[in-house]
Amino acid sequence: MTIAQPATGTGVVRGLQPISSGTRREEVADSIRRALLTGELQPGQRIKEVELAAVLGVSRPTLREAVHVLIHEGTLIQEPYKGIRVAQTSPHALLDLAEVRVSLETTAAQRLAADPTRGGLDTLRQALDAHRTAIASGDVVASDLTHLEFHRTLWLASGNEMLIKIWPLVAAQIRMAMTVDQATRYDPDRDLAMHARLVDVIELGDPDIIRAEVTRHIRSSAEEVVSIIGDSDHP
Repeated sequence: MTIAQPATGTGVVRGLQPISSGTRREEVADSIRRALLTGELQPGQRIKEVELAAVLGVSRPTLREAVHVLIHEGTLIQEPYKGIRVAQTSPHALLDLAEVRVSLETTAAQRLAADPTRGGLDTLRQALDAHRTAIASGDVVASDLTHLEFHRTLWLASGNEMLIKIWPLVAAQIRMAMTVDQATRYDPDRDLAMHARLVDVIELGDPDIIRAEVTRHIRSSAEEVVSIIGDSDHP
């Protein structure tokens, strides 16, 4: 059972916007990450450097630098004699990712709860407010991006140096998982309610309740998506 078949089309993604500065590797990488998160790039889709560089308005060397970053973090895969394609995921990988995220995000949430200054929690509430505003605006792209930003804020605001260092690697996998999740059962209001509950639980500060809520938020959601995919494969 697979989640997404490789896209039949190759090459350029028409929804991408030109980069304002043609020399910024990270801007190019961010644009490609955004295209994956919003569905403009599909898992398994092959990309062509010449056409993608033209769409983004950057030089091929700059694009290659960004591509190497994305290959390193697992967003893209380079295959000998075949070129570059967007990475794919599987039900097993989704559940493995959920297991890892439960452990790491529980650590982050408990660190926020234990901070007497509440600075990290305030930052997380700001990310939640931004997510709420994006959903209310009806902007699907902004909703997707602020969803991911909420989780990034949770990791970074924890102050745990190791979580901060490994976030870019895990974020690549989270983007792919979110792409599958949203294609399966897009429900931003449900996501917002779960995020709001998580923030409230962190504020309460009970470590066991925090772990239970993080598990419910991440693991249960992944299992639900895998179940839906299984049902669609076996009508």
